[in-house]
Amino acid sequence: MDQSVFEKVYRGRQGALHHTAYMRMGKVLLALRALAGVGLSLRGRSLFDYGFGAGTFFRYCPPEARLFGVEMDEENIREVKGMLEKRGLQADLQKIEIENWSEHPLLQRSYEVFLCSHVLEHLPDPVEFLTKVRSCITADGVFVGLVPLNELVANPHHVHAPNREMISSWVTAAGYRMLSYEENDPFIYRFQPLYAVDGGWKHKLAQAVSLGLGIPATILGQRAWFALGRVFAAFTRSKPSQAVFVCRPN
Repeated sequence: MDQSVFEKVYRGRQGALHHTAYMRMGKVLLALRALAGVGLSLRGRSLFDYGFGAGTFFRYCPPEARLFGVEMDEENIREVKGMLEKRGLQADLQKIEIENWSEHPLLQRSYEVFLCSHVLEHLPDPVEFLTKVRSCITADGVFVGLVPLNELVANPHHVHAPNREMISSWVTAAGYRMLSYEENDPFIYRFQPLYAVDGGWKHKLAQAVSLGLGIPATILGQRAWFALGRVFAAFTRSKPSQAVFVCRPN
Protein backbone atom coordinates (compact mmCIF):
# COMPACT_ATOMS: atom_id res chain seq x y z
CA MET A 1 0.00 0.00 0.00
CA ASP A 2 1.42 3.38 -1.07
CA GLN A 3 2.41 5.52 1.94
CA SER A 4 4.48 8.05 -0.02
CA VAL A 5 2.00 10.86 0.67
CA PHE A 6 3.50 11.10 4.17
CA GLU A 7 7.09 11.67 3.07
CA LYS A 8 6.85 15.46 2.70
CA VAL A 9 3.64 16.22 4.56
CA TYR A 10 5.31 18.17 7.42
CA ARG A 11 7.62 20.37 5.37
CA GLY A 12 7.40 24.09 6.15
CA ARG A 13 4.91 23.57 8.97
CA GLN A 14 6.89 24.50 12.07
CA GLY A 15 4.96 27.61 13.13
CA ALA A 16 3.44 27.70 16.62
CA LEU A 17 -0.06 27.63 15.13
CA HIS A 18 0.77 24.51 13.12
CA HIS A 19 1.79 22.76 16.33
CA THR A 20 -1.58 23.46 17.92
CA ALA A 21 -3.40 21.54 15.16
CA TYR A 22 -5.43 18.79 16.78
CA MET A 23 -4.12 16.08 14.48
CA ARG A 24 -0.84 16.70 16.29
CA MET A 25 -1.99 17.75 19.76
CA GLY A 26 -4.61 15.05 20.18
CA LYS A 27 -1.88 12.43 19.83
CA VAL A 28 0.59 14.31 22.02
CA LEU A 29 -1.90 14.80 24.85
CA LEU A 30 -2.94 11.15 24.81
CA ALA A 31 0.69 9.97 24.86
CA LEU A 32 1.45 12.28 27.79
CA ARG A 33 -1.64 10.98 29.57
CA ALA A 34 -0.49 7.38 29.09
CA LEU A 35 2.99 8.12 30.46
CA ALA A 36 1.50 9.91 33.47
CA GLY A 37 -0.85 6.96 34.00
CA VAL A 38 2.03 4.53 34.46
CA GLY A 39 3.96 7.04 36.58
CA LEU A 40 6.73 7.56 34.05
CA SER A 41 8.44 10.93 33.84
CA LEU A 42 10.59 11.78 30.81
CA ARG A 43 12.96 13.85 32.91
CA GLY A 44 16.47 12.51 32.36
CA ARG A 45 15.22 9.60 30.25
CA SER A 46 16.04 8.59 26.69
CA LEU A 47 13.11 8.82 24.27
CA PHE A 48 13.03 7.43 20.75
CA ASP A 49 10.16 8.58 18.51
CA TYR A 50 9.73 6.31 15.47
CA GLY A 51 8.16 8.58 12.85
CA PHE A 52 8.24 11.85 14.80
CA GLY A 53 6.38 13.78 12.10
CA ALA A 54 6.47 17.50 12.82
CA GLY A 55 8.25 16.92 16.14
CA THR A 56 5.36 18.24 18.23
CA PHE A 57 5.80 15.63 20.98
CA PHE A 58 9.41 16.73 21.44
CA ARG A 59 8.17 20.23 22.32
CA TYR A 60 6.55 18.79 25.45
CA CYS A 61 9.61 16.90 26.66
CA PRO A 62 11.67 18.29 29.56
CA PRO A 63 15.06 19.74 28.62
CA GLU A 64 16.77 16.96 30.59
CA ALA A 65 15.30 14.28 28.28
CA ARG A 66 17.59 12.70 25.69
CA LEU A 67 15.71 12.78 22.40
CA PHE A 68 16.12 10.58 19.34
CA GLY A 69 13.99 9.87 16.31
CA VAL A 70 13.69 8.93 12.66
CA GLU A 71 11.67 10.24 9.73
CA MET A 72 11.72 9.78 5.96
CA ASP A 73 12.12 13.36 4.72
CA GLU A 74 15.49 15.09 5.15
CA GLU A 75 14.08 18.60 4.77
CA ASN A 76 11.52 17.96 7.48
CA ILE A 77 14.26 16.59 9.75
CA ARG A 78 16.29 19.78 9.33
CA GLU A 79 13.26 21.92 10.11
CA VAL A 80 12.41 19.95 13.25
CA LYS A 81 16.03 20.18 14.44
CA GLY A 82 15.95 23.93 13.88
CA MET A 83 12.69 24.28 15.80
CA LEU A 84 14.08 22.30 18.73
CA GLU A 85 17.34 24.25 18.80
CA LYS A 86 15.39 27.50 19.04
CA ARG A 87 13.65 26.04 22.08
CA GLY A 88 16.95 24.96 23.65
CA LEU A 89 16.40 21.25 22.99
CA GLN A 90 18.92 18.91 21.41
CA ALA A 91 17.90 15.77 19.53
CA ASP A 92 19.58 13.14 17.39
CA LEU A 93 17.19 12.98 14.44
CA GLN A 94 18.04 10.96 11.37
CA LYS A 95 16.61 9.91 8.03
CA ILE A 96 15.37 6.36 7.70
CA GLU A 97 14.94 4.22 4.60
CA ILE A 98 11.87 2.06 5.06
CA GLU A 99 13.29 -0.72 2.90
CA ASN A 100 16.02 -1.46 5.48
CA TRP A 101 14.61 0.27 8.54
CA SER A 102 15.68 -2.40 11.05
CA GLU A 103 19.35 -1.85 10.18
CA HIS A 104 19.27 1.84 11.07
CA PRO A 105 22.09 2.85 13.50
CA LEU A 106 19.66 4.40 16.00
CA LEU A 107 17.79 1.11 16.15
CA GLN A 108 20.92 -0.69 17.27
CA ARG A 109 20.68 1.16 20.61
CA SER A 110 18.22 0.91 23.49
CA TYR A 111 15.92 3.54 24.98
CA GLU A 112 13.81 3.96 28.07
CA VAL A 113 10.78 5.12 26.10
CA PHE A 114 10.03 3.99 22.54
CA LEU A 115 7.16 6.04 21.11
CA CYS A 116 5.26 4.90 18.03
CA SER A 117 2.31 7.19 17.26
CA HIS A 118 -0.07 6.25 14.44
CA VAL A 119 2.43 4.02 12.67
CA LEU A 120 1.34 0.44 13.41
CA GLU A 121 -1.89 0.69 11.42
CA HIS A 122 0.20 1.43 8.31
CA LEU A 123 2.44 -1.62 8.63
CA PRO A 124 1.75 -4.93 6.85
CA ASP A 125 3.05 -6.86 9.87
CA PRO A 126 2.92 -4.94 13.18
CA VAL A 127 4.00 -8.04 15.12
CA GLU A 128 7.22 -8.25 13.13
CA PHE A 129 7.90 -4.57 13.83
CA LEU A 130 7.17 -4.88 17.55
CA THR A 131 9.31 -7.99 17.79
CA LYS A 132 12.29 -6.34 16.11
CA VAL A 133 12.18 -3.14 18.21
CA ARG A 134 11.90 -5.09 21.47
CA SER A 135 15.71 -5.07 21.69
CA CYS A 136 15.61 -1.25 21.42
CA ILE A 137 13.91 -0.98 24.81
CA THR A 138 15.80 -1.14 28.10
CA ALA A 139 14.86 -3.72 30.74
CA ASP A 140 12.86 -1.12 32.67
CA GLY A 141 11.77 0.75 29.54
CA VAL A 142 8.39 0.90 27.78
CA PHE A 143 6.85 0.93 24.35
CA VAL A 144 4.11 3.55 23.93
CA GLY A 145 1.81 2.97 20.97
CA LEU A 146 -1.05 5.04 19.60
CA VAL A 147 -3.46 3.87 16.88
CA PRO A 148 -6.77 5.10 15.44
CA LEU A 149 -10.07 3.52 16.47
CA ASN A 150 -13.66 3.35 15.24
CA GLU A 151 -13.06 4.87 11.83
CA LEU A 152 -16.36 5.62 10.11
CA VAL A 153 -14.73 5.58 6.67
CA ALA A 154 -11.81 3.34 5.74
CA ASN A 155 -8.58 5.30 5.42
CA PRO A 156 -6.85 4.21 2.20
CA HIS A 157 -3.43 4.42 3.89
CA HIS A 158 -4.35 2.11 6.78
CA VAL A 159 -3.57 -1.57 6.42
CA HIS A 160 -5.39 -2.40 9.67
CA ALA A 161 -8.48 -1.15 11.51
CA PRO A 162 -7.25 -1.69 15.09
CA ASN A 163 -9.37 -2.66 18.06
CA ARG A 164 -8.50 -3.81 21.56
CA GLU A 165 -8.42 -7.51 20.69
CA MET A 166 -6.13 -6.89 17.72
CA ILE A 167 -3.77 -4.66 19.70
CA SER A 168 -3.59 -7.16 22.57
CA SER A 169 -2.76 -9.94 20.12
CA TRP A 170 0.07 -7.86 18.60
CA VAL A 171 1.54 -7.13 22.03
CA THR A 172 1.37 -10.72 23.23
CA ALA A 173 2.68 -12.25 20.01
CA ALA A 174 5.65 -9.86 19.98
CA GLY A 175 6.69 -10.79 23.52
CA TYR A 176 5.47 -7.86 25.60
CA ARG A 177 3.22 -7.52 28.60
CA MET A 178 0.58 -4.81 28.66
CA LEU A 179 0.97 -2.21 31.41
CA SER A 180 -1.94 0.00 30.44
CA TYR A 181 -4.52 0.40 27.70
CA GLU A 182 -6.97 3.23 27.14
CA GLU A 183 -9.49 4.21 24.48
CA ASN A 184 -10.15 7.95 24.46
CA ASP A 185 -10.52 11.11 22.38
CA PRO A 186 -14.15 11.31 21.15
CA PHE A 187 -13.65 14.76 19.67
CA ILE A 188 -12.54 13.73 16.21
CA TYR A 189 -14.87 10.72 15.83
CA ARG A 190 -17.62 12.42 13.79
CA PHE A 191 -15.06 14.23 11.64
CA GLN A 192 -13.00 11.15 10.78
CA PRO A 193 -14.34 10.83 7.20
CA LEU A 194 -12.75 14.21 6.42
CA TYR A 195 -9.34 12.79 7.32
CA ALA A 196 -9.65 9.81 4.99
CA VAL A 197 -8.97 12.00 1.93
CA ASP A 198 -5.73 13.66 0.81
CA GLY A 199 -7.07 16.74 -0.97
CA GLY A 200 -10.06 18.84 -2.03
CA TRP A 201 -12.58 20.70 0.11
CA LYS A 202 -12.86 17.88 2.64
CA HIS A 203 -9.13 18.06 3.30
CA LYS A 204 -9.32 21.84 3.79
CA LEU A 205 -12.28 21.46 6.12
CA ALA A 206 -10.37 18.80 8.05
CA GLN A 207 -7.52 21.29 8.55
CA ALA A 208 -9.97 23.90 9.85
CA VAL A 209 -11.51 21.41 12.28
CA SER A 210 -8.04 20.35 13.41
CA LEU A 211 -7.09 23.93 14.23
CA GLY A 212 -10.44 24.66 15.87
CA LEU A 213 -10.06 21.72 18.24
CA GLY A 214 -6.31 22.04 18.68
CA ILE A 215 -6.24 25.55 20.12
CA PRO A 216 -8.46 24.80 23.16
CA ALA A 217 -6.81 21.38 23.61
CA THR A 218 -3.38 23.02 23.76
CA ILE A 219 -4.58 25.66 26.22
CA LEU A 220 -6.41 23.24 28.54
CA GLY A 221 -3.82 20.44 28.61
CA GLN A 222 -4.43 16.72 28.80
CA ARG A 223 -6.22 16.46 32.17
CA ALA A 224 -8.85 19.12 31.55
CA TRP A 225 -9.24 18.25 27.87
CA PHE A 226 -9.97 14.57 28.40
CA ALA A 227 -12.23 15.34 31.36
CA LEU A 228 -14.20 17.52 28.95
CA GLY A 229 -14.09 14.61 26.53
CA ARG A 230 -16.18 12.45 28.86
CA VAL A 231 -18.95 15.05 28.83
CA PHE A 232 -18.62 15.55 25.07
CA ALA A 233 -18.91 11.80 24.42
CA ALA A 234 -22.01 11.49 26.59
CA PHE A 235 -23.83 14.34 24.84
CA THR A 236 -22.82 13.48 21.27
CA ARG A 237 -22.61 9.68 21.56
CA SER A 238 -19.19 9.85 19.99
CA LYS A 239 -16.87 6.87 20.26
CA PRO A 240 -13.14 7.03 21.10
CA SER A 241 -11.04 7.85 18.04
CA GLN A 242 -7.69 6.72 19.47
CA ALA A 243 -6.23 3.99 21.61
CA VAL A 244 -3.01 4.34 23.56
CA PHE A 245 -1.18 1.45 25.17
CA VAL A 246 1.97 1.07 27.20
CA CYS A 247 3.79 -2.27 27.26
CA ARG A 248 7.12 -3.69 28.36
CA PRO A 249 9.21 -6.52 26.88
CA ASN A 250 8.88 -9.81 28.76
